[in-house]
Amino acid sequence: MNKKRLKLEEHREIIKKRISSAIELSKNINNQTILSHTFEIDMVDILPILTHPADRHSIRIYLEKPSEGFSMAGMGSIISIDFKGNIVNFNKKVADIKNRIVYEKDKKYPTPSFLGGYAFSPELEADITWKNFPRGRFILPECLATQNSNGTWLTISTIVNKSDSLSKVLNRFLKLCITYENRMPVTLPPISSLPVDKFKDVPNKQTYFKTINQILERLKPGNIEKVVLSRSHHVKIAQSFSVVSGIQILRSAYPKCMSFFFSFPKEGIFFGSTPERLVRLKNKSIETVALAGTISRGKNMEEDRLLAEKLRKSNKEREEHRFVLEQIVRNLEPLTEELNFNEYPGILKLKNVQHLKTTIFGKLKQNQHILNIVKNLHPTPAVAGSPTSDALRIIQKLEAHDRGWYCGPLGWTDIDGDGEFFVGLRSALVSEHKAHVFAGGGIVAESVAEHEWDETELKIQPIITALSGGQI
Repeated sequence: MNKKRLKLEEHREIIKKRISSAIELSKNINNQTILSHTFEIDMVDILPILTHPADRHSIRIYLEKPSEGFSMAGMGSIISIDFKGNIVNFNKKVADIKNRIVYEKDKKYPTPSFLGGYAFSPELEADITWKNFPRGRFILPECLATQNSNGTWLTISTIVNKSDSLSKVLNRFLKLCITYENRMPVTLPPISSLPVDKFKDVPNKQTYFKTINQILERLKPGNIEKVVLSRSHHVKIAQSFSVVSGIQILRSAYPKCMSFFFSFPKEGIFFGSTPERLVRLKNKSIETVALAGTISRGKNMEEDRLLAEKLRKSNKEREEHRFVLEQIVRNLEPLTEELNFNEYPGILKLKNVQHLKTTIFGKLKQNQHILNIVKNLHPTPAVAGSPTSDALRIIQKLEAHDRGWYCGPLGWTDIDGDGEFFVGLRSALVSEHKAHVFAGGGIVAESVAEHEWDETELKIQPIITALSGGQI
C-alpha cells in the first residue's frame, strides 16, 4: 500500500461531512471557520517536502530531533498571530480558533498546531539586524507534516465561510490536497560547498573582554552570581545558500539536538540546532532540562573522558549549572505536584562540545497552556543569569546587540495547549545574503575572558559550517 498518495477518494465522504459541519458552524457563530483534515502518509523523511520551488516564497517552518524520531514541517499560513509576550491575549485567540476549527478528534492523529516563537526580549524594539523579522509569531500552517514514533501524517487546512457551498469548499480543498501531494519528493538535493566571508564581530574581541571585566566587577556572592553575555558574528554568504541543506548538515551532526528553521519571506530565516529543551507538556506531564557548564570534546576517547571528568569537577562549571537547576525548580514548584531529577548532573556529548545536563520531570497541579509554563521558565539562568532580573538589567545595559530570537522560546503548541518549546541557541539569522551568527556564555566569578571567547567560538563554528555546506 502506497501511503504517499493521499487516497482522496477514500477520504471524500468524511471530508464532505467535515465541510458540512464547518459551514453549519460558520453560520451559527457568524464567523469564518477552519476545516482541517489529516492523511496518514508513508515517508521516511519529511524535510524534502520543503524543497519544492513553489514554497520558496511562502512561509516554511521546520523542527526535528532525530534521536526522538520527531519532526514537523509547516507550509503556508491559515492563521498568523503576532506575539510580543502577552500570554493572556494569545490564549484568548487560540481558544477562539479552537471553537472555530473542525478536525479529526481521534487521539491517534496529530491535533492542529501552531508553530512559532518569540524574541528573547519581545517587548524591546528591534535593532537594525532584526528590524524586518517579527518579534514573535505563531503560524497555523496550511499544510503540516508531522512525524513521530507512531507514524507520519499530513494535515491540510482551509478557511470556510458561511456563504460557501459544500461543492465549492470541496473542490477548493481537493485542489489544495493535490497541490501538496505533488510536493512530496522522496530525495533531498545535493549539498554544495559555498563561500562564507567574515566581515565583523559585534562586539569585537577587545570590547568583549572589556564587557566581561565590567560584569566581573558587578558579581557579588549572594547577590549577582552569574550573567550570560552573548555576541554576534556577521558573515557574507552565497546567494545560493539553502537552509534545507544547512539543516541536513546540522541534524546529521547533532541528532540529540532540535534542528529548526523559521522562514518568513522578505523578513528573513532563523535557523540552528539547539541542545536545550525549555519544556515539553503532554497531559499535565512536563519535562525540562537544566543545561549549563561547557567544555570541548577530546581528540580521542581518553582525552574526551578526561575532559568530561574535568567538567564534572570544575567548581566554575558546577556552580553555573547549579544556578540554572535551582531557578528552574523554584519556578516550577508552585505549578507542580511533584518534581523529580537526579542529584548529580550527567554529560551531554555533542559533536564539538559537552555540557552538564540535568533532566527534570514533573506533574502539573492543574491544566495549563504550555505558554504559561514557558512564561514561568523564560529566561532561564542558562541564557540570562542569576538572579534573572538583575542579570537582565546588566545584559540590556552592556550587550552591544539585540538578541532577537536568539535565546528566545521556539516550538509548537496544539490547540489543546500541549506542545514543546526549546531555547533558540546555536543559531543564525539569514537576511539579504548575510548571516548573523549568535553565541554566548555564562560569566561567573571564576570566568576568564579569553576562555569565554574561545567557548563562543566553539559554539559559532557549527553554524558557520552549515552555512558553507561543509561537514561538521
